[in-house]
Amino acid sequence: MKWSINQLRKHQDAPLQFENDVEFPHLIDNLQLIDLSPIHVEGTLTTKSKEVYADILITGHFVMEDARTLDPVEVPIHIESLEVFDMNDFDLDEELNRHEIINGMIDLKPVVEELVVLEKPVRAVKEDSEMSLTEGKGWEVVNEDQLQQKPAVDPRLAKLQDLL
Repeated sequence: MKWSINQLRKHQDAPLQFENDVEFPHLIDNLQLIDLSPIHVEGTLTTKSKEVYADILITGHFVMEDARTLDPVEVPIHIESLEVFDMNDFDLDEELNRHEIINGMIDLKPVVEELVVLEKPVRAVKEDSEMSLTEGKGWEVVNEDQLQQKPAVDPRLAKLQDLL
């Protein structure tokens, strides 16, 4: 997913459309994922005088562990972004969506990787896992009303209660 400035200037009349699938296998370990689908990237590159605008749509999915059951959960990725590649000097700290053009080349792969990393949720929960975890062996989930109620004392132990 690299284009030279000269190549893009040939398409100055109309935006250059692109569509590509990219894989980031190293992100599976780095982001503690079970799997990461190939990332589908499509969009347009529009060249202006000293800037190139990349209007991109990124789709795919993460496969993560359910935070409650540890079952695999598929989390969709859908990112729409407008990135600007600038031929002039600019302050990298102040401009979030601005990127440098290095050696006359625009490379979208690191930009897409950064956006995918930022899109990963901290945790994932299956929609039906909420209902499945109300009790287990030796434990149960109680709500506040149940917690406020005092447990009934066994009548055989009621006399011991008076001693305390």
